Amino acid sequence: MFADLLLPMFDDEYYPDILVAEVKQHIELFAKKIAKNECSEHEIYHIAGQTVVEINEMKPQFEDLDSSLDDTAADYIAEAMMMVVQDLGYMDIEMEELVSNREW
Repeated sequence: MFADLLLPMFDDEYYPDILVAEVKQHIELFAKKIAKNECSEHEIYHIAGQTVVEINEMKPQFEDLDSSLDDTAADYIAEAMMMVVQDLGYMDIEMEELVSNREW
């Protein structure tokens, strides 16, 4: 499953592969934290919030490389996080709520 995460961002030259790979690592760690324990929806949203904070901190790095965490990137990241939670069997999670604290 992880092989497909963020493929559209990797395929788009606008997004630096090295930074997309780092975003992917944050999402993989998010998946591992959820998979480790049987989480409530509240816990999933909390872990997702922590993950989004880490990705928020990458915004200047994207800008330094003439890129950004724009609306398109936000959609790709939110979709990747949804893929993770759904793959783990959590079907009632709201995508917007997963990334509600994004700053991009």
